[in-house]
Amino acid sequence: MDRDQYLAEVESRLRRMFSASKSGYKTPASDRHRLEGFMQAGVFFGLTDNRELTALMEETHFSVFGKTIRERREDNPLNWQNESVDYSAYEAPTFIRNSDPA
Repeated sequence: MDRDQYLAEVESRLRRMFSASKSGYKTPASDRHRLEGFMQAGVFFGLTDNRELTALMEETHFSVFGKTIRERREDNPLNWQNESVDYSAYEAPTFIRNSDPA
């Protein structure tokens, strides 16, 4: 898979997820996490970076909803209250986290 194919696949998956949400279906957390992992794999393999993925997500969201993610969050704050997950505890590699006595 080359960079263009990868980005097209990310956009396709984002569009499916956003379209389902627009139709009233709540995407299961496992599907959202799977997509996040797929996106992070692209960063790991050097196909893209977080800045480009964020821009792609914003563009795809806008094309589906006609508003930015921020605008949508402001319109429906209750729908977003459980969406933020703090992954900072996992930023260090496992062998470092597990060897830390704290």
